[in-house]
Amino acid sequence: MKFIIFRRADAGTEQGAMPDEQLLKDMGAYKAQLVSAGVMRAGEGLKPSDQAVRVLLSEGKVSVVGGPFTETRELVAGISVFEAASRDEVVEWIKRWPASDAGPDGKVGIEIREAGCPGGCAEVHPDPAAAVEGTRFAILLRSSAELEAETPVPQEVLDRLDAHNAAEAKKGVLLAADGLRSSALGTRVNFSAGRATTVDGPFTEIKELVAGYWMIKARSMAEAIAWAAAVPYPCGARVEVEIRPMVEPGDLDPAFTPPLREAERRMRSEQLEAGMLARLASGAPTW
Repeated sequence: MKFIIFRRADAGTEQGAMPDEQLLKDMGAYKAQLVSAGVMRAGEGLKPSDQAVRVLLSEGKVSVVGGPFTETRELVAGISVFEAASRDEVVEWIKRWPASDAGPDGKVGIEIREAGCPGGCAEVHPDPAAAVEGTRFAILLRSSAELEAETPVPQEVLDRLDAHNAAEAKKGVLLAADGLRSSALGTRVNFSAGRATTVDGPFTEIKELVAGYWMIKARSMAEAIAWAAAVPYPCGARVEVEIRPMVEPGDLDPAFTPPLREAERRMRSEQLEAGMLARLASGAPTW
């Protein structure tokens, strides 16, 4: 089963704080364990919401609101993709999350969500030969009562979305995408002073939940907004998405020295290689 892991934002991530050497070391060791166990497939950080926008699509009109956004604890600071036999297995892995990642208040929140569209949606297969220049952006689809209830969607609507995603992946613009099941199938693991507590869904703040995401390359935020506005969303006439630039190694703090940059690059390469080999061995798609 595939799961999407959201590292929730805090005051530190919203201020653009970058990981120090201890956190890089701890997180590197943790990710190495996940990759070795065949659990972690990908992991990315998002820039603060003061560099983000929210786009509302309604009745053919596009409205854009710039960040920062105030509901810090409901924002996303990072996205990872896990594969495991069950949600319980993922919870046990998340309980090992490095304590050094705690925010200024000594807390960190992780949300575990089951991936997939209720009606089924196709895997995204980016074409490496069609890589394009640009900045990476995450487009986060905000949830609604209908999405949380997993209201059935006509197959032709899902087919239209699958065709759009496939075409954009072939161009090298779309890097990854997935839907998320209802938060009723999710769990939050909250850490405070190094102690973990778990809360199972559903979660009540529906409008702040994420129901799906796309990761794209675009030359500017304006281009990313235009791309997001053209997606044939399978969730009705009113759609809200949040668009966030993704963290790149070159964005990191100057304290992130060349040796540490090289270690990060090597770790990303090892994660990708291990994930691809595991999926090939299992016969699963290599998204």
